[in-house]
Amino acid sequence: MAGGLFNNGSGPSIVDCEALLDSRAANLIGGLLQMGVLVALGTSRDRGALSVTITNDGAYDREYVRDLDSLVDYLGRATAALRSMGVGTGEPEPARPHRATRSRQKLT
Repeated sequence: MAGGLFNNGSGPSIVDCEALLDSRAANLIGGLLQMGVLVALGTSRDRGALSVTITNDGAYDREYVRDLDSLVDYLGRATAALRSMGVGTGEPEPARPHRATRSRQKLT
């Protein structure tokens, strides 16, 4: 193999997603969801890393992790950053009342 530029020395390993989520990371993800942000999980194309995308009010941040310590670190930093912006610290906004709409009638 020439160079090894694209494999980062990781070899053909596949990230163990179940092990990463069966841990304290799941509690951190739950806390982020409780704050009202979107947490999306996926894997890289080669399945060697877990992709974590956190979205709040249209802005997002994405990180790729390969182990539990990296995942917990990222989720903790994301939680702290969002709290410092005031996300999840107040009461949720009340739901907007549903407005009845008039049905359209066909003009003849």
